[in-house]
Amino acid sequence: QNLDSYGQNSPRESGTPTRTQSRARGDSRAQKPDTMVQTYKPPQVEVANDTPPELQPIFSYLNSHSNKLYQEGYFLKLHDLDSRGRPSSDRVWTECFAQLVGTVLSLWDAAALDVAGEDGEVVPTFINLSDASLKMIESLPMNGAAGGSLQNVLSISTAANNRYLLHFNSLNSLTQWTAGIRLAMFEHSTLQEAYTGSLIAGKGKILNNIKAIMERSKFVHEDWARVRFGAGTPWKRCWCVVSPPDEKEFGKAQKSLKKASAYERVKMPKGSIKFYDTRKVTKKTRPIATVSDAYAAYAIYPQSKPLIDQSTLVKLEGLVTVHSSPETTTEGFIFVMPEVHPAVSGFEMMLQFLFPVFDTFNLYGRPNKLIADSLDQRGLMFAMPRDRRWGYLDILDVSALIHTEGSQAWSERQWRREMKKLTSTRMQNQFDDSSANVRQFGQRRNTTTARTFSPAPERVNAIRFSEDASSSSPGSRSGSPAQQSDLQFGPPRRTDSAPPGAQGSPHKRSASDAQAYRKFLTETPSRLSYEATEPDNEEMAPPPPRHGGALGRPNGPGALPRIQSGAETPTLGSLDQELRSQEVSSPNLMPPEPVQTPPAFSHNPSSAPPKRPFAAPELRRAHSNVDAATLYQMQDAMR
Repeated sequence: QNLDSYGQNSPRESGTPTRTQSRARGDSRAQKPDTMVQTYKPPQVEVANDTPPELQPIFSYLNSHSNKLYQEGYFLKLHDLDSRGRPSSDRVWTECFAQLVGTVLSLWDAAALDVAGEDGEVVPTFINLSDASLKMIESLPMNGAAGGSLQNVLSISTAANNRYLLHFNSLNSLTQWTAGIRLAMFEHSTLQEAYTGSLIAGKGKILNNIKAIMERSKFVHEDWARVRFGAGTPWKRCWCVVSPPDEKEFGKAQKSLKKASAYERVKMPKGSIKFYDTRKVTKKTRPIATVSDAYAAYAIYPQSKPLIDQSTLVKLEGLVTVHSSPETTTEGFIFVMPEVHPAVSGFEMMLQFLFPVFDTFNLYGRPNKLIADSLDQRGLMFAMPRDRRWGYLDILDVSALIHTEGSQAWSERQWRREMKKLTSTRMQNQFDDSSANVRQFGQRRNTTTARTFSPAPERVNAIRFSEDASSSSPGSRSGSPAQQSDLQFGPPRRTDSAPPGAQGSPHKRSASDAQAYRKFLTETPSRLSYEATEPDNEEMAPPPPRHGGALGRPNGPGALPRIQSGAETPTLGSLDQELRSQEVSSPNLMPPEPVQTPPAFSHNPSSAPPKRPFAAPELRRAHSNVDAATLYQMQDAMR
């Protein structure tokens, strides 16, 4: 079945209106223009008959995520730094209409849309946010005679050294957009981890030497690899050395682990990964960079099914030390593409690199068995459902985290940890609600029948997402990823994508969380589609979840604890020889310079343009996750 059919038979795209649907949804829905449906539509995965069952669900979830509308509306944008980290030549405020679909932000010039009217078209620009870093700026100084400072500003650092400043008309709008971007990035990385686990379960078991690959790494693993030190930076051929922790320290930790109680936490030793310019490594050889503490390592889906067997692309996230002048240690990420050996597939080469990395940093249950439990936050398959639409969190949940005291100082690692905790809590609440509903249904049925009986406990367990799931909090259960029973999940129910409603706020739990709030409906639109963002006039929205009153705080000054503009998150930047010789820090270490006074907003931030703009398919494909430089490196690494 080809998932490319999403939205192809939609009457709105073919130009034929649907009277019943538009009138049922209201006149506001019918009056929405038609040419902005699917503003960003990356290449879809064809789920063919020969696809392993372990990979079919993840392909469906990847497709759904790439078409998921997280947020849309108007704001002011300023391109602060260009790809070289220098002040942009176009450093002026521009009002834009934007849509966040997947991790791609589509932007249209608001003035150009107004001039184009009903008959014209405006070419959009795209910003890929899959590897971005975010900071909410409390006060940004303005230059000019009036001076003063600017509030409600979001700083986004993307590929290379690009940095954008987004100004919103209210604190609420700033929070909503920040939460939407963080949610999109979190779900993207979580899906990539699940893709890695599905790949190991589906294709790893057919490798002849899979047992040898999955053995605990006791020795140094070294080989040539193509490395990209940050998004958008040049690829560099490096000698990669993965050094596991010392065997004596590992043995001591294992003994302590056996003696420790269930409530004690034993710190396991970790190794390191070093990248060199040369294969001839001695004690005096200085590495280019060192990864000393990684918290995530996973394969990157190459956006094309034929490339899956060839791709060796891996992303490492953690503490990275760049041995330049001066030496810097930051939290960042590195892309690694191990070179392929003759008669060895790219997939096998990737596993030969990934498992030593897992063992070196004690990731996903290694150096023991990989954790296959979807309830365990440490596992690759965390939050991977068997029979549920993807996504447990919504913008309200992430907004509450943004308002949490101390969150302004969280690193990306802490954000990932907190969002996983919240996801685990949301999953557990849904399991408990489902169990309670079944019990209530059984009690009502007993009162209306002459024969009374106690509901069997199997009925309660039967509705849970995994056979081994329980109503307790996620534990440390683990299993081998090579077992098909551990990592086999059913595909989600498919629904076609539809344009968002005119009056709908994107990504509402009241419209999307079918499991919790639409139990009386037999079929609902997926929370992964555009249709899920449209409110139903016949339904009463449920009360919002309790978030400790975070969203009820006043929107005045000091309501949201945010950071000053000088505390920007550093990025690795480029590691060319030119930059290594310069004794300057990364441009993103510096706060934004004073900006011009922004113009007044001419559009409501939650409104839509009179005519929905259209993004050409070739423009959308040009901004997919795997760029041309990476594709070239994939082909060159196979030679």
